[in-house]
Amino acid sequence: MTPRTPPRHIACIMDGNGRWAQHRGLERTHGHMAARASFEAILDSALEEKVEWLTLFTFSTENWSRPEEEVSFLVRFLAQHVIGREAQRMHKRGVRLRLLGGEDPRLPAEAVNRLREAEELTRDNTTLQLSLAFNYGGRQDLCEAARSLAAREVPAEQITTEVLARHMQLPELPDVDLLLRTGGEYRLSNFLLWHCAYAELVFLDVLWPDFRASHFRHAMELFHQRRRRFGNLGATDAVDAYDQVGGAGTADTVGVADAVAVGGRASAPGPTALLGLPTAIAAQLGTTLRDGLRETARFALHQLTTESPKPERASRLS
Repeated sequence: MTPRTPPRHIACIMDGNGRWAQHRGLERTHGHMAARASFEAILDSALEEKVEWLTLFTFSTENWSRPEEEVSFLVRFLAQHVIGREAQRMHKRGVRLRLLGGEDPRLPAEAVNRLREAEELTRDNTTLQLSLAFNYGGRQDLCEAARSLAAREVPAEQITTEVLARHMQLPELPDVDLLLRTGGEYRLSNFLLWHCAYAELVFLDVLWPDFRASHFRHAMELFHQRRRRFGNLGATDAVDAYDQVGGAGTADTVGVADAVAVGGRASAPGPTALLGLPTAIAAQLGTTLRDGLRETARFALHQLTTESPKPERASRLS
């Protein structure tokens, strides 16, 4: 069986610690303590699958609205008992720790120093890039990039998506391929809004402290079942559209925008979406696409009926 290419960048919203504890009649902090095994599970699984980037949403800018005792415990526990104790193990396995998020005077200096020490210890590792979104917000990230461009007085016509990306908090962070969220909620919660433009979203009905390698494998299976189009029509969609018109290209004309729905999925494609384009566009596309689809259909028919078709000569663009 041909090995499948793993997603380059997996991001995870680790949700459900508080509810896990409350369901057991415990303080919310017990949910954070119970999540150490989940952290190890997703880290080990990412290494096993040879994922290049793993980003974990550990503490958001909105989390400051939680009770002060819980916030203090969460920050210190993450720095001391999760990253602090795991730093040497991660280092030996080639994991590089990256911090993603803004500085804040409310963050305990001791906790920040521990995270910075782990970041420095692992800076030369290349097996897995582990970025921790710590005191992070997606909108804040975008705002800071815009402020950076404004401070440099970059002309508006020179601002492109590439330029903006270079001014974000971690410029080398690639687009997210697979976004996981535990806890049964269905939202992004201001996480990596820019980087999740074409991410495949998988929402798992498991609270984060119960997350294990089996849940990671399930998410990977779902990812590999998806057809990633990045806003384009896939090959299967094109054949389906051609088949609906029986090889003809003379139907009502609509704009390309009418043919594509949210997520790149065709909305009742048919001839108007693919072949019935305005004359100016159709002239550029030529008839090669149409003839190629016809030949593909004839070949498929031949495979089913074993009847040898007579090939047609594809038109050439003049």
